Amino acid sequence: MPAPDYTKTSFEDYLKKQSVTSGTIESYQRSLNLFLKWLQDESIQPEQASYADVLSYMKHCQKRGTTQRTVTSYVLAIRHFYSHLIEEKIIEINPCTGVKVKGVRRKKLYYLFSAQELHSLYNNFQDESLKGKRNKVMLGLLCYQGLKTEELANLEVKDVKLKEGKIEVPGSVKGEARMLRLESHQVLEVYDYVLQVRKEILKHSQEETDKFFVGIEGGGSLDGCMTRLMVHLRKQNSRVINAKQIRASVIVKWLRQYNLREVQHMAGHRYISSTEAYRQSEMEGLTEEINKFHPLG
Repeated sequence: MPAPDYTKTSFEDYLKKQSVTSGTIESYQRSLNLFLKWLQDESIQPEQASYADVLSYMKHCQKRGTTQRTVTSYVLAIRHFYSHLIEEKIIEINPCTGVKVKGVRRKKLYYLFSAQELHSLYNNFQDESLKGKRNKVMLGLLCYQGLKTEELANLEVKDVKLKEGKIEVPGSVKGEARMLRLESHQVLEVYDYVLQVRKEILKHSQEETDKFFVGIEGGGSLDGCMTRLMVHLRKQNSRVINAKQIRASVIVKWLRQYNLREVQHMAGHRYISSTEAYRQSEMEGLTEEINKFHPLG
């Protein structure tokens, strides 16, 4: 029984629509070909594969000495493939739903700040220099909108909608575009930054750029800004580690306020599983990471 050729055009097109990189597409297709070959050997049609069949394939890979991490990557490729078949209305249920690979060390989140602690980080940040005023606007977008550092760097002036009190976060390979509302107490700081501070910084740098955040030593350069911001914040709260920790705290806070799909959109997650990971990490208590950075006793 020849294996159906699902990998040359339509599956590749599906992955491209998901903004998957070319290298990852090649990796997914190699992984999928291995799975399709196994199905062929087992006389199973790809569209008829079940949850039990996926588990059997995982056991087959493990018996051949494949590492748990590699099996995880195989399952991810297969899950994408069946999501594609669902989109094409070839099947209705993804057989990979609920499949987990045991023995793979899951990443833990850091200590999570409460909403009050996030507000305190922002509210207690005092620096009246040009850099300080710029950094406070950056901090606000970390503490309230949960932006990634690369999203901060990619923001342009046109993305900030002052009249609407919103910010439009452009999409990227790793994240979805979304429109987020600014908190009322952020708007004045952002307004001052756009109309005065940014212009003054550009005068010092003697460069022109459409980037929203600019560095004094170069119009588009923000190298080292986030590191210095984190150093400043640690003086306020010794539990501060990095920007990812702040973003994680914001996402977990959202999960307590909104449904999963809403949080997925607000966080810019391409896949719902990325959002679910924050809920799971919170449930597990984050014990390991707390003990690592802030031992008790």
